[in-house]
Amino acid sequence: MEAAPGPEKPDHPAATDPGCLLRRSAPWSSSWLSATAAGLVAVGLGGAALLVWWALAFHPANARLWMVPAGLVLLGTPVLAWLSLLASGPCGRQAPPPPPPPDAGVYASA
Repeated sequence: MEAAPGPEKPDHPAATDPGCLLRRSAPWSSSWLSATAAGLVAVGLGGAALLVWWALAFHPANARLWMVPAGLVLLGTPVLAWLSLLASGPCGRQAPPPPPPPDAGVYASA
């Protein structure tokens, strides 16, 4: 026993626009991007604060030298992260899909 087809569905953007689902599920939403930016700024400021603390408190005695490379890593991480984010194109700079060929959907009979 076969089921009868259901009623016709009205045109829906997701059914006609293949990029609609990609835009809706894109990981680069504005809240995600702002949270990432805030995290990168916090890490950079933490590294700068660590370097300033070392320079003011421990540099004259050349003590706690581990703080220098740790501060430099924390200070440089946001720069590399921003470069990788910008290189991957998170701001919707992807090219739109090419239009289908004019004879798409037409099958030639053999």
